[in-house]
Amino acid sequence: MKNLHISEEDKMILGVCGGLEESFSVNANIFRIGFIISAFFGFVGIAGYIILGIILPKGEQKPTVIDVEETEKKTKLARSWEKRMIAGVCGGFSQYLGWDVSLIRIAFIAMAFAGGVGIFLYFFFWFIFPNEE
Repeated sequence: MKNLHISEEDKMILGVCGGLEESFSVNANIFRIGFIISAFFGFVGIAGYIILGIILPKGEQKPTVIDVEETEKKTKLARSWEKRMIAGVCGGFSQYLGWDVSLIRIAFIAMAFAGGVGIFLYFFFWFIFPNEE
């Protein structure tokens, strides 16, 4: 699986479905149909599409070569300057766990809609984690 992103080549509105196609190797029309069908159930599909359009990065992220010193430096959990959108909490988790930053952002947003716990945790980690050196 590639990193989640918004497609610049295969886009109808924002490029979310095209990016999902490039990431999961599944036809983009299947994702489009899924978003349309889920839109009939409380507009969850439209909200999900807009949220993905906001939090996913544009274009495909090229893999980078990380040398040993950077790997040792990033074993400490800290807020990221490179992958930050608001405070760098999700970017810090991404670097620490080696996961795609978009998946962590989606998890925080899902927790925010599930009783608001995601918002509380984000602010908690914002004040607890130090900035990256």
